[in-house]
Amino acid sequence: MKGMCYICNKTFSKAGMTKHLKTHLKDDGDTKLFHIMVDGLYQPQYWLHIEIKANAKLQDLDQFLRDIWLECCLHLSAFEIDGVEYHSMPEGERGMYFKLGRVLNPRMEFYHIYDFGTSTELRLRVVSERTGKIDKKVRILARNEPPDIRCGCGEKAKWICPICLVEIEENFYFCDECAKEHECGEDMLLPVVNSPRCGVCGYEGGKYD
Repeated sequence: MKGMCYICNKTFSKAGMTKHLKTHLKDDGDTKLFHIMVDGLYQPQYWLHIEIKANAKLQDLDQFLRDIWLECCLHLSAFEIDGVEYHSMPEGERGMYFKLGRVLNPRMEFYHIYDFGTSTELRLRVVSERTGKIDKKVRILARNEPPDIRCGCGEKAKWICPICLVEIEENFYFCDECAKEHECGEDMLLPVVNSPRCGVCGYEGGKYD
């Protein structure tokens, strides 16, 4: 699965993007930054490269992931870092108020879960760190191109049926025309979006779509 570099607008494979970004990310400032790669734990065709300030908090990273890939119904979420869980609304557990520089290190792999019912799980890896300058707490470095998903008729899919997805039906993607004939009803369909949460709960896309 290919993706686009947001710095130079060139396209690379998932593996090639990590190598490519090293040509852009040099020490050029005085703020500690983490380069983090994110992908779907069970849907690795969806992936991101981001850069985030080390003094940002886990809740900042959680909010970014919600905004771009996850938020549908204000579900709870948590990070698992080095065997420790950090919760969005802690009740006796650790919260997400820790700064990233305190809990992350280069080459560390950690995990994020959104919604403990119909869950979407992500894998994150700290690719590297540098000293630089960015205007926001988080910036997107690269993102996968939307997968080429087809309706059973061969046309580009625009809709997904969450009922058929859960029931593992043979076809749960539909173009505009086939959606009109789907037995579950058009009102049950969700839009096909570039996210590992596509078709789950009530998710219809993020702020960056």
